[in-house]
Amino acid sequence: MDSGTGSASVGQRYGLQRDNFILDPLRDTDCFARHDIDTRQIAESLDIDLVTRLAPKRLIWGPYGGGKTHTLMRTMVELGQLTSVKTIRVECPDLSKRARFHDLYRDGIMREMGQDFVMALMEDTVAAVGFARREEFLARLKEKLGDEAIAKAVTRILDPNFDQLRLWRWISGVAMARQDLDDLGQTQDLTQTEAARLADIIVMFGRLLKTLRGETLVLILDEMERLTSIGAETITTFVTGFTRLVDPNQSIISVLIGASAALESELVEVFGFGGPVVSRLGKEALIEIPTLPDPDVSDFIKGVIAYVRDSALDISKLIEQAKATTSETLHVDLFPFTEEAIDSLKSHLTQMMTPREITINMTRALGRAHRGNKSVITSDCIA
Repeated sequence: MDSGTGSASVGQRYGLQRDNFILDPLRDTDCFARHDIDTRQIAESLDIDLVTRLAPKRLIWGPYGGGKTHTLMRTMVELGQLTSVKTIRVECPDLSKRARFHDLYRDGIMREMGQDFVMALMEDTVAAVGFARREEFLARLKEKLGDEAIAKAVTRILDPNFDQLRLWRWISGVAMARQDLDDLGQTQDLTQTEAARLADIIVMFGRLLKTLRGETLVLILDEMERLTSIGAETITTFVTGFTRLVDPNQSIISVLIGASAALESELVEVFGFGGPVVSRLGKEALIEIPTLPDPDVSDFIKGVIAYVRDSALDISKLIEQAKATTSETLHVDLFPFTEEAIDSLKSHLTQMMTPREITINMTRALGRAHRGNKSVITSDCIA
């Protein structure tokens, strides 16, 4: 066996596909090792709402590192197996004290929707309206979009010399020069509009997506605990925008919100208990992602090991080699950890049994074993 500074990687030494146990919530949706959360059931509840034309809204909350994003993304994979959806995940950008809902709209939601997606919807809408005289065309477009100002701006697409970047900048909430506004037939940019109207524009995109492509827009607003940075003078804009998005009468797009909080009472003020946003969501729409219960930690660790393990390798050979180097207990489903190492790991996690902390500590133990030139992760690698 080569030394810790040799050519073999950590993964190669311990029969793993990679050099750590960290789960990426966006890429590792195939690994959902928790047994206490039924993502299939959550997906089916969302599908039931969609079938009955009640665009589902949920608030997923729990301690930091508890797996909220992983739960959301895994649920979206399973929902996509039940119905046709387009998922757009928005990670809350860093916001200043004076930030408004407009900043989340521009730097979060619209950035993640992207110019290509939005402009393609606009072009498809223009094509669906069909040829007509300008006045009739504008009237049809207004009916499709539900917004006269946006309809006026979108008519510019008909001009083959029109720079569509100008329309994208305006509709994505960027401050515009007077000349650009005049070219779009506008008197103001969207930085001056109400938060409720921005929410309505988002819903408009969902309506067009449903009409033109038969897909339901699922908007995942994640890491929303970052809204703690905003000041009291602008928080009402966020309350207004979120209230419009999660209103039961808004039946076009699904809105799933993820926010960290150790207790429900510690949720960021926008989603405070008894406030207008949670009141419209309803208590049944709040889903807690708690720390892992102690009996499930071992199964979670086994699930992560099985996911990261290189199935092309003969693990039994590695175990036989390891037996000669330790008196601790070895099991196929725990390797490259010994049973004692897992027990030690659990005892160090009694206060923070979250998937993030577990996988970080597993990875640190893996690194210590590799640097110590060990052929298995033993209890003395846990710190």
